[in-house]
Parts: sequence; C-alpha cells; structure tokens
Amino acid sequence: MILVLEITGLELHLFTKVMDAKNKKILKILDKYKSSISSTDLSILKSLLSNDLEVNEEFSLFTDGSCEFDEEYNPINAGVGGVIKLKDKTLLSFSENVGIKTNNEAEYLALIKGIDLCIKNNISNVSIFADSELVVKQINGEYKVKNERMAVLHKKTHDLLKKFNSWDINHVLRENNTEADDLSKQGLCK
Repeated sequence: MILVLEITGLELHLFTKVMDAKNKKILKILDKYKSSISSTDLSILKSLLSNDLEVNEEFSLFTDGSCEFDEEYNPINAGVGGVIKLKDKTLLSFSENVGIKTNNEAEYLALIKGIDLCIKNNISNVSIFADSELVVKQINGEYKVKNERMAVLHKKTHDLLKKFNSWDINHVLRENNTEADDLSKQGLCK
C-alpha cells in the first residue's frame, strides 16, 4: 500500500519545528550518556537527528606536517597543524609537536589529527587538502605504501576515513596551504 500525503508549506514548516524540538531533546539525552556510547555510534546518531543544514554541508580540512633535521639530514623534531573550515570561515585549528618523526610521518600524523578532530565534532562530509603529494596519492590508491611505519599510518587514516559519510583528498600547492603550514611550524616550537 502506498500512502500519498499532500503537505502544504505551512504544515511542512510546523512539522520541521516539531522534529527540531524533539531532536534537540534526544541530543541532550545522548550527551548525558555519551561516555557509555561509542564515539562512532554517537556521531551517527547525532547526524541522523540533526536538522541543522551545516551537518549536510561539506567542510574543508587543510593539514600539513613539518620536520627539522640535523646536519646529516636526520629528523630531530616534527610538528603538525591543520584548519577545519566551513566555506571560508575557520571553525577549528590545531598545532602540536609530535617528536622525532620524518616529514612524511608528520604529514600523515597531521592528516590523522585533522580527521579525528572532524569526527569528534560530528563533521561527516569533508574535503581534505594536503600539500604532500605522496600522502595524497597513497590515500587515493595511486601510489603503493612500501615503508612499514607509513603502512601503519596509512591504515589508521583509512580506518578513520570510513567514519565519514563522504570525503575526498586533494593535493594543494604549499602556497595555498599557508594556514596549516604556519600551524605545523608552530608545532615545532611546542
């Protein structure tokens, strides 16, 4: 049996207001018990309940990693940084020191940190921009991952990406990634 409903604009508006109020009450209850619900399940529930248009909008994540070397070109310090934006508005940013890592490891760690931050803030649709062509092409499956340490980071990244409704990752030139670059360099000093 197929039921056909004719809904006027006013009825739809009233229905949306009632659903918004109910969803807000449910979200408050979920927040109260969030410590006993997995973060993945909580994120899914919140995105299903929210009628906020921003949940369905696509966010941008810009990430970068930086590395300092000694005279023999051995890594001695690394930092990560990133910015999450909605349109041109910066919503969140991060900068931290990750210790002694290679530049490629720092790039992956920045990406992982940024993805994790998106997940924790219920962002489910994201376009990612990174200036490491190697990392972007490995994530997109265009390059193989041969290094064991990089393979671990590659797998962790893909495990996190599975939590998004939609995502894509794109290579961006360094001059178009200056905010994340500056934040990663600040991470060197922390």
